[in-house]
Amino acid sequence: MTTNLLVTGPPRSGKTTVLQRVRERLESEGYRTGGIACPELRSEDDNDRVGFEIVDLMSSDSRVLAHVDRADGPTVGKYRVNVEGVDAICEAAFERALADADVLVVDEIAPMEVYSEAFVRGVRQGLDADRPLAAAIHYHATDGFIGEVKARDDTETIEVTDSMRDDLPDQLTARLIQALD
Repeated sequence: MTTNLLVTGPPRSGKTTVLQRVRERLESEGYRTGGIACPELRSEDDNDRVGFEIVDLMSSDSRVLAHVDRADGPTVGKYRVNVEGVDAICEAAFERALADADVLVVDEIAPMEVYSEAFVRGVRQGLDADRPLAAAIHYHATDGFIGEVKARDDTETIEVTDSMRDDLPDQLTARLIQALD
């Protein structure tokens, strides 16, 4: 049985919401989740998206992942990536999750995150670990590390669609719990 479950879909399809609901369901059943999430940062004046942060799910430590106002770092779209900040969060988050979590959650495996060697290393370790992994993965990317993850024999990629979005968290949660038993 595949225990590395990847959700994908176009922007705003609900990938993050699906993973948040999976985490909530797992934790309500007594399972520990760990890993990272990358929520949006919005401006206070007009609520426009100005960047993303990266958060350790077990400690709640966070850093800016990427921002429109950063002066340095690799560029992805209109954002500049804070590679040092991503490295710092990922080193601790993946170490903690691999030691103490029942399920590893990664939201998301995407172009900004893969600039971080600590992120790539942590995801690889998570995919190879003896516990299940649930992750969102960039929809269109097929090259480099993202393509490598999608092409692994031990991953299953599930596209989030309007017709299945509401049922998907329960389905994924059941599969992850089954993998743990």
